Amino acid sequence: MNGVTPLAPGDVFGDFRIESVAGRGGMGVVYRAVQLDLGRPVALKLIASDRAADPAFRERFQRESRLAALIDHPNVVPVHGAGEEDGQLYLVMRYVPGTDLHRLLKHEGPLEPERAANIVAQVASALDAAHAAGLVHRDVKPANVLIAGEHAYLSDFGLTRMLSSEEQLTETGQWLGTTDFSSPEQLQGARVDARADIYSLGCVLHAALLGDPPFPRSTIPATLLAHLNDPPPRPSERGAPQGFDRVMARALAKDPADRYPSAGDLGRAALAAARGESVTEAERSVAIGPAAPSTNGHVAPPTALTVAEPTALTRAQTRVRREDETTALPPRRHRRRAFAGLVLGIAAAGTAVALIGNPGAGDGADRARAPLSEDEVRDVAQDFAQAYQDEDGTALRRLLTPGVERVLPSGVARGRARVVREYVSQFRAQETEGYSLDDLAIQGGRAGRASGSYTVDRKDKRPIEGRIVLGMVRDRGQPRIGLIALTPNS
Repeated sequence: MNGVTPLAPGDVFGDFRIESVAGRGGMGVVYRAVQLDLGRPVALKLIASDRAADPAFRERFQRESRLAALIDHPNVVPVHGAGEEDGQLYLVMRYVPGTDLHRLLKHEGPLEPERAANIVAQVASALDAAHAAGLVHRDVKPANVLIAGEHAYLSDFGLTRMLSSEEQLTETGQWLGTTDFSSPEQLQGARVDARADIYSLGCVLHAALLGDPPFPRSTIPATLLAHLNDPPPRPSERGAPQGFDRVMARALAKDPADRYPSAGDLGRAALAAARGESVTEAERSVAIGPAAPSTNGHVAPPTALTVAEPTALTRAQTRVRREDETTALPPRRHRRRAFAGLVLGIAAAGTAVALIGNPGAGDGADRARAPLSEDEVRDVAQDFAQAYQDEDGTALRRLLTPGVERVLPSGVARGRARVVREYVSQFRAQETEGYSLDDLAIQGGRAGRASGSYTVDRKDKRPIEGRIVLGMVRDRGQPRIGLIALTPNS
């Protein structure tokens, strides 16, 4: 793989001054840098030039980086930004002083059982947050677990997930992933979901507890065959508490259906094993969308929102900008058209669609800074559904942030005016008999989220179904949508 143009301490790259090299990997080089306009330390990752030259990779890079930036969790390294400078792709993340788990194990050897379990439990919490957002990390390994004191961070979202199973071997035979921590389904090139990350986290637990991965072999083919065929090791045979035998057996099960359904379940089981407590078993997944196991549900009891049912709706009262007025359509409540035209186009492409938004600026008042409540998130989701049901472009506009983006396989629509204009065009294109949101999981907070399934019932045609995520922020005091992500069923 071609590398990146070397940068020396003191060099300036865009708005960043290079301080030192923090690490190297198959995707490029990580520098410790200073963001000049804010004066803050950052980790600046420059992507290897052969990857950056691939148009498809560039598109995925920007889309996945935006999705990764939406994860707001104390054990996930925040993504500050991504972009391109003189043809060089880069990713900007929080700089985490300290070390990573790979280096820690190399210098200190195996960790005490409770410390190992505590690190894994923190990474598990980070994975649960990603899986609840529909994201699969795909490269959970000690080098991607950063350690600052007793706090653990999971890094490299937005990069590792772009390496599909078909892309893991380069033309020269170099393995881009790390087979020591890869699940059997990844190594076989099969579809992966959250349970692949759970397997990898089990491998990380083994390494933290005993100092090496579960199937250390001298060659990549031998390691691959061990992951596919060999039974999980028993940590107690090497002096670890006996409870870890059960944890390892389930985390490293060959069949994903036999593993812990959530990373959090694995983390809690590891802590219990380290403390000599009874290892409890849970049977519910938090994953949604592309991360969701095909047969598992959500942790929270599902709710349903169906726009055909009358509800009391509270819509944000905002001033409509003149530049948006030409995109308005009066409500057509009796014809009940929806956005099936958009869904049809996406379904034909057979591609998941991410619609990413940038939050608008708050007005500085207490309400503008307050986290979103679950009720607010649920109400906005209902308003969104009702706006489509009624073909009400004005109501839709009020629900979107000014910087909302819609990312399609064919390109990106940026800004509220353009997004509403395109949706209004789609309202005219396809008559439907109903639009509903079902099995909704609602999450409040600084970045709220409503996720579930959608169904478009069409006259004389089969329904169109899929998964939807509505990401929300508080914009000028009001809850608004900054993310719409659709994954149509194939």
